[in-house]
Amino acid sequence: MDNSSSKAEVLVIASEEHERSELTAALKHHFRVRTVAPAALAQPAPLVDASAAVVLLNGAQLGALEMLLPIRELQAGRGLILLVQDIEENFLEEAICRLDPCHAMTHPTPPVALRLAIRRALPGNLPGQGAREGQRPARALLGVSAAIRELLQQVRQVAPLQVSVLILGETGTGKELVARAIHEESSRARGQFVAVNCSAMPDNLLESELFGYRRGAFTGADRSKKGLFQQAKGGTLFLDEVGDTTPALQAKLLRAIEEREVRPIGSEEVESVDVRVVSATHRELQESVNQGTFRQDLFYRLNTVTIFVPPLRRRRVDIPFLAQHFAEELGEVHARRITLGEDFLDALTRREFPGNVRELRNEVERAIALSRPGQTVSSELLPSVDHGTSTSRRVPKQGTLRERIAQVENEVIEDALSRFGGNRTRVAEALGLSRVGLRQKMRRLGLGGTTRRR
Repeated sequence: MDNSSSKAEVLVIASEEHERSELTAALKHHFRVRTVAPAALAQPAPLVDASAAVVLLNGAQLGALEMLLPIRELQAGRGLILLVQDIEENFLEEAICRLDPCHAMTHPTPPVALRLAIRRALPGNLPGQGAREGQRPARALLGVSAAIRELLQQVRQVAPLQVSVLILGETGTGKELVARAIHEESSRARGQFVAVNCSAMPDNLLESELFGYRRGAFTGADRSKKGLFQQAKGGTLFLDEVGDTTPALQAKLLRAIEEREVRPIGSEEVESVDVRVVSATHRELQESVNQGTFRQDLFYRLNTVTIFVPPLRRRRVDIPFLAQHFAEELGEVHARRITLGEDFLDALTRREFPGNVRELRNEVERAIALSRPGQTVSSELLPSVDHGTSTSRRVPKQGTLRERIAQVENEVIEDALSRFGGNRTRVAEALGLSRVGLRQKMRRLGLGGTTRRR
């Protein structure tokens, strides 16, 4: 039995208690097992950490299929084993179509065969999924909204392709998590994922970090050092906030990406590197290109595919889901059971969170720190000063007429995107625009976009 399997949490879903007990007995010495009835999937937040799932469906419980559908939104739904018993073929076809399992097996099945199927369904054993030991999954990308489902679908589509990806989105939306997910879903998952924040250091330091240097190349260089391009060889290099780099460094980045080679500082020789570059920025790079602060050739090289990460205010349905996930993580850190009250979750859902997922986690962590052990975390533990929960629209008081109109248009489009779950066709209809007109407005307003949106 391998170590990764023994640590994996497997979700067992069956209608009857004796069925759950039977499956638990077959698995408990090999996996961490959590058992639930199908109805429990209506509130999936506590189940986000399971890596695979075993679902038992029999002919006497045909009504359970509808209750099982939320499993598709969980990480465990991607490693689903469907056990079937006394089911007609037409219903089995429907169950397979709607649940999309990795394996379908008849029940009862030999325990050893079931355990083998689970091991093969675990993320670490699927091609390109978290294959490198110690690599953490991008769990904060979890959610139930249409926006997050579309984002994950884009990740799955682009990950196997050896193309550069540019990730756009506001600060705190989880752009690095998207980059990690692309890496973990790709054939490069066994290689390193190396990240660097391009806005966090000056040009000369960033250049030495990216390309490395030879001993004696400058004062203090008492030894040679590999650059991040070399460290990421065979894997993925993530350039966060690439829009903050200077044109001089952009030229060197372009050469490294195009030629697939780097020249360490102080060296006369070039070294070949095989890396996939994924970059991210909160800036509108096309505008930076127009202003001459970002090289157009590098822009085209980086954004073969563009993915937009929606802000949290456009997927409010995910806020309770993420809050519960953070509470479970923090519960493990503090070694205590943490319960979030309904009023607390409702209050979170009404907030704007300009800092997005990062700010949400901070609010949850702060409230938990202020709560007493055993106390349900309530809305009273949230700070009274909010970023604004009013949905009333105010005309901006500053800026030119064009700037004020752009701000109002931005808010109207974002409200519509949130209301219609990111469905641009319905947004365009509601606002009296064509889809092309909506897309052009969103691009002009810097709301982002992707080559694979609906």
